[in-house]
Amino acid sequence: MSMPYPVGPIRPPSEAFSMLVRVTENCPWNRCEFCSAFRGKKFRIRPVEEVKEDILTARRLVEDIYQWAERGDFTVSQIARLNGIIWLDENGIRNAFIQDSDSMIIKTEQLAETLEFLCRTFSTIERVCTYARSKTVYRKTPEELKRLRGAGLSRLHMGMETGDDELLSYIQKGVTAAEQVEAGKKAVEAGFEVSEYMMPGLGGIERWEQHAYNSARVLNDINPRFIRLRTFHPAPGTPIYDKASREEYHVQSVEGVLNEIRVFVEALDVTSELVTSDFAWNFYLGEVDGKLPEEKDKVLAAIDQALAYWRGEGKTRRNPFMGNLNRELN
Repeated sequence: MSMPYPVGPIRPPSEAFSMLVRVTENCPWNRCEFCSAFRGKKFRIRPVEEVKEDILTARRLVEDIYQWAERGDFTVSQIARLNGIIWLDENGIRNAFIQDSDSMIIKTEQLAETLEFLCRTFSTIERVCTYARSKTVYRKTPEELKRLRGAGLSRLHMGMETGDDELLSYIQKGVTAAEQVEAGKKAVEAGFEVSEYMMPGLGGIERWEQHAYNSARVLNDINPRFIRLRTFHPAPGTPIYDKASREEYHVQSVEGVLNEIRVFVEALDVTSELVTSDFAWNFYLGEVDGKLPEEKDKVLAAIDQALAYWRGEGKTRRNPFMGNLNRELN
């Protein structure tokens, strides 16, 4: 069944079993040249009372499911899943994800009010996460961040993409590397679990090395809880896809991206968990997850194994990241 209240189109794969609560619609920045998620859509902050009504609707739905389960034919989990509600089980709702792309853009007290209402309504919630632009977090004071942490927000998914200033400007990310570092460090110091995203391949053939080294440099300064790789896949309809089509931007080969990731991992000096297996476009990597620094050698060996596989297949020049523009590189 579809939800009886609005939910947004995106969430991290790690939030697949989280209840979705939409506090904004679309993206307040919406200029990143690689992103197609909200292109052409108007941003809106949803009123607190509107969001609270969604939360109460979800509570009524949960209460109905528990009443059905009391009849004894099916468990709470079975009824929930039969109705497409994968975020509910016998222990209640444990995780929630606040949508859409940058919930932190909301005024601090307004967002805190929503978070506190959510956690009061569902007392079993253990973790509340959201996407957050680095520039938005950068503009929050330490006190504001601590206020939101105290209101129940526990993890920030932050799309760094790259730590290279030239590339940040090229893709119109709207933030500098120094601002990303300050934002990430402020979030960590406020008590959030920070999950930073790096986009292998984003620098193309021209900027891959500076992308790898400078991304590692920024992450070393932040030392986030998680580092997640999101391999660059040019999406049709985006400016960077059009540039690639006109050969103004040259997408990396599979060998090039793997070499880039190897340089990136070697340069990391963090106590973070590296996660690659939660994203479909990382298929070419194989098993490259690991806890750093203790499993860095294992991670590098896995990258070498992936390189050996593609070399053995004779497809090191293959470009698997361009959809219908897929072709061998010259």
